[in-house]
Amino acid sequence: MLLFATVSFFLGQPTISHAEFSQEQALAADVWSVVDATFVDRTFNNHDWMKLRQNVVKREYSDRQQVYDAISKDLLEPLGDKYTRFIDPVKFEALKNSIVSGIGVTLSLDKQNKLVKIVDVLDASPAAEAGLKRGSLVVQVNGIPTDDGKSTPDDVAALLRGPTATKAKLKLRLPGSQEETEVTLERRKVAVKPVTGGMNGKTSLLVSYIKIKQFDTQTAELVKDVMQKNLAAGATCHVLDLRDNAGGYFRAGVDTAALFLPAGKPIVYVVNKDGLQDSFSSSADGLDTRNPLFLLVNGNTASASEIVTGALKDLGRAKVLGEKTFGKGVVQTVTPLFDGSAVASTIARYETPNHEDINKKGIEVDGTEKDLACPDP
Repeated sequence: MLLFATVSFFLGQPTISHAEFSQEQALAADVWSVVDATFVDRTFNNHDWMKLRQNVVKREYSDRQQVYDAISKDLLEPLGDKYTRFIDPVKFEALKNSIVSGIGVTLSLDKQNKLVKIVDVLDASPAAEAGLKRGSLVVQVNGIPTDDGKSTPDDVAALLRGPTATKAKLKLRLPGSQEETEVTLERRKVAVKPVTGGMNGKTSLLVSYIKIKQFDTQTAELVKDVMQKNLAAGATCHVLDLRDNAGGYFRAGVDTAALFLPAGKPIVYVVNKDGLQDSFSSSADGLDTRNPLFLLVNGNTASASEIVTGALKDLGRAKVLGEKTFGKGVVQTVTPLFDGSAVASTIARYETPNHEDINKKGIEVDGTEKDLACPDP
């Protein structure tokens, strides 16, 4: 179900303008209506939600950009949720683009300055060939500013995608400095391996190492394949590396966690705006429910990765090592508007098996990476 996809979008029917309003006022009214019907926080961050509506809908606007700015700043920003946001027509068109050619980077949000940063550069990609550095902040893509504090990794990723052989011009702020540089890359299809792994160890201690770069529809099966090969080779301990994994497909996170759990264990709860709760549990015994398991995480471990981390930690199945995770425990829908723009609204939140809400908080670790020590079998 798209409702439960962490990095996918529900495209509802375009909203209809109101005859008594100008086009700009109608747009503001439509955004308010979508968020009013769907937003998970029914206190609206303790604001007078109707007053905010009156403020933006009754205002006179000289052009479309003025109302775009008003919707973002005066209507949505007070909600205190960076994922509930207005998406202008250019960004929304890029977001809908199903063409997968890109430049070969993984993105995350830098919490300190609220800008999107590069956390991984894929081998043999245009980004790798151009020498792009991990930690670089994306300031602009093809002339469109992304340093407004509102652009999300999804927004920037959408701008980077496009038809094969077209150009993507980036302005980047280099890691650890204010120096900026521009680079133009040619998009092409980049082979992404969401899961890699193998054996690492000596005769009495055989460690199964599995790196998950992203969660898509194939991830859980790929993890299962690597586990089966490693167990057949005698693995007695698993290390699941979720560092710099920004998430992806919700169900893949659930199914991956289930590979390490007995049947009937709660993995995640999803709570909607009415407080109604859907639970997702392991339906059968996982492939390995007994051997020691360690999870490696950092500040870029988010969303579906945190579903796996929260479940396996709460249930006592794994030790979590590294740094506190990012803290993205919410689900969005995206609804198109009549002028080609759209509004994203947070419609639900996750809770771990212990009913912990990790959004904006993250998951605390049990130790550092130096504490990784698989016991003798």
